[in-house]
Amino acid sequence: MYNFAYWLHIISCVLWLFAFVSSIWYGFKIRFEKDAIAKRSLMRSERLATGIGAHLGALGILISGIVMTAGPQWAWFNVQLYPWLTLKQILFIVILILIVFSVRRSIVFKNKLQQEKVPESDTPELWGAAYRMSMTVYVLVVINSIMGLTKPLLSF
Repeated sequence: MYNFAYWLHIISCVLWLFAFVSSIWYGFKIRFEKDAIAKRSLMRSERLATGIGAHLGALGILISGIVMTAGPQWAWFNVQLYPWLTLKQILFIVILILIVFSVRRSIVFKNKLQQEKVPESDTPELWGAAYRMSMTVYVLVVINSIMGLTKPLLSF
């Protein structure tokens, strides 16, 4: 069971990082797109990529992390022995809290997008707010991933 959770953890992290890259790619395309209808379509696609990749990645990491933490290797780890893991756990809790705000901003954007036929001037602003929140989460995910790969030596 531990090996399955371990690989689910890795795959979920890769999925989340892939969503980050696709979100950046869409962000550049949206920034330079002149046609309002095409921009609207790109905004919808970016939110979809973030919704699927990032949220499935977060869910996979949460589930696999709980299974691995309760497993034999860490056994609800000793904070003094694994301070980097403690910091990763705290950072992940912050990420989960920010995901709630990110989802709320995405819902506001999607509702506005569904109500209009042609994008209005505040639609890009609503998308921008959701996009910035997602980028904040993604940066924290990258930091968290680097910590997981390097297991830095920390002393409390």
